[in-house]
Amino acid sequence: MRKYLILLVLVANLGLGIQSFSAMTRQERENLEKQISEAYDRDDQKKLLPLVTKYVNEFPNNADYLNKLGVLYDNLDNYSEAEKYYLKAIERGNYNAISNLAYVYYEKEDYEKAIKYYKEYQKIADNTDNYFWIGASYEELEDYKNAKEWFLKVTKFEKDGSSENRLGLIAENEGNQKEAIKWYLASIQKGNLWAYDNLAVLYIDLGDYDNAEKLAKKGMNLAKNSDDEDLKKEFNETLDIIRAKR
Repeated sequence: MRKYLILLVLVANLGLGIQSFSAMTRQERENLEKQISEAYDRDDQKKLLPLVTKYVNEFPNNADYLNKLGVLYDNLDNYSEAEKYYLKAIERGNYNAISNLAYVYYEKEDYEKAIKYYKEYQKIADNTDNYFWIGASYEELEDYKNAKEWFLKVTKFEKDGSSENRLGLIAENEGNQKEAIKWYLASIQKGNLWAYDNLAVLYIDLGDYDNAEKLAKKGMNLAKNSDDEDLKKEFNETLDIIRAKR
């Protein structure tokens, strides 16, 4: 979900580029643009891809629509096509495509490239949404020093506790259980449900099954209305482990 929201925010145009010749009349172009706008209003993904593709075929130097096409492929997890169109958009002056491309590399687990492009974008605009993903990229590379630096920046304005949860995971990986508990509790204070499970698992490791069970049960109860099936599965598995340990 996060990816989808982040990428759709980034489709605003910062440079249209030079238009190439098209056999399409002005009226035909306006009609196509209207169809595309209406499809976006309805969030009609099935119609958007062929419509935006048609537009790009007619106007291959339009950086805004190249970026939009990259977003559509990215939402379909077609990273090779997304990468292709983001690079074309960047060449034609759409700077938002730099940030979008960085996320593609994160999804492809090419974390060094992700960091490179995120930092390139930061030179143009200080997008605080990207701080988390820079930190996450460093975390995946096990560069915990830089990961913590970026996650700490996020804690100042983020409201869902994701960065605090990540800081807890890093502290745990570094063997600092006291620090991990501190960050998990800070994440829970912001309502992050994954932190409930992570802290419950840490308490299991510490042999504190009572607190582990309380956290897992509370988290499970709070997750009842969540669409995150992976999270519910984790809570069930954690509770099974607690029962087996007792």
